[in-house]
Amino acid sequence: MDWFIPLSIIPGAGLIILSTSSIMLTLNEEITGLVNKDGNCTNIIRDKLLQLKRLSISIVFQYIGVFFLLVSGIIGKLLSEIKILSEWLLLFGTISICISIVFLIVYSTKAVSIRQKHLTP
Repeated sequence: MDWFIPLSIIPGAGLIILSTSSIMLTLNEEITGLVNKDGNCTNIIRDKLLQLKRLSISIVFQYIGVFFLLVSGIIGKLLSEIKILSEWLLLFGTISICISIVFLIVYSTKAVSIRQKHLTP
């Protein structure tokens, strides 16, 4: 494995982190607006807080994945005799980002039902 492979994945992971952060900020503003506007939407607020928690867990796995990819690339370049460690770190980084994407998929599917509950009179 070449040392630059893990480092070439990082920009894509960075874009996922950027979009997840943006979604988190928007969701946080929605929750704040619901709390300030009408405290009677407790079920929707609870559901949105759960969504925010899912996004937070997702972004943690993204950060862990990027960390493992960075360390994998550095070890692959500087310590080429420990190639197996670099490959394992690449694997853990990739798995971590995959777990993050699973959380984002769950978030997306749940977001539709929450929005329907919120918009239904």
